[in-house]
Amino acid sequence: MASENSERQSVEEIESTIGSIKKMLAVGAVFAAVGYLLIGAALFFELTTFHPLLDNFFTSFPDTSLAGGGGATRGAAINSELASIHKWPSTLLWLKLGGVGHILMGIFISLAAIVRALSVMPVRLSHELERAGE
Repeated sequence: MASENSERQSVEEIESTIGSIKKMLAVGAVFAAVGYLLIGAALFFELTTFHPLLDNFFTSFPDTSLAGGGGATRGAAINSELASIHKWPSTLLWLKLGGVGHILMGIFISLAAIVRALSVMPVRLSHELERAGE
């Protein structure tokens, strides 16, 4: 048989591989957790800071658009409000994209660990069958 000709891994090598698989799963979980924290922070900042800024702007300056256009000349108050509003979308985008990237990296690492675990299963099963046969 082909399995008799191939060199078998020792139990210590298999246990070492299983240990590294557990480490990969832990790293994947950390990446996913950081991703969820980044997305949660983005939602928190959007709901608690960005939306109130928009509401305040539209109640204070109803005839002015977010682009800064309007019939009247712009004063310092409008310019400072617009500057504070315009800095938030890039921050929120960074948080959301960073969060999604971390989640995807966590999923990728976890899938790689699952593939490694599946590749070890036949060898480990043969050791268990051999041990049960003794």
